[in-house]
Amino acid sequence: MQTEDILEQYTEKEKIKEIFNLLNAKNIIKTDHFKERIAERDIPEELVDKTIPQINKIKLIDKRKHVKDIGYDLYYELSSSQTLKLCFIPLKNKTLLVNAILRNRRWQNSIRYLDRRWDWSFNWNIS
Repeated sequence: MQTEDILEQYTEKEKIKEIFNLLNAKNIIKTDHFKERIAERDIPEELVDKTIPQINKIKLIDKRKHVKDIGYDLYYELSSSQTLKLCFIPLKNKTLLVNAILRNRRWQNSIRYLDRRWDWSFNWNIS
């Protein structure tokens, strides 16, 4: 298994609630990587802060294996065509917010069969 492999995907409300509660929203630490990424992608930090507690907007969660930890990618549906993906790693007394991606496509496009996920290669030629 490579790092960052997706282990499971969840769309059921009960599982979303269980994982959301695991993230301990009161002690979220924004990593330097997160801050760099939102600056590069021009994502307002206020949008992230406002979106995090809105459990009703979470439509999909990917459970992901990182180098040492298990992380979760939460897909928040902001509108019918816009999704905010927030990447968290829950630790004992805190949760790291490690990345944010604002996508202009529906969250449903992120659901794939796990055994098919990432089986195509990134052989893009950039001129």
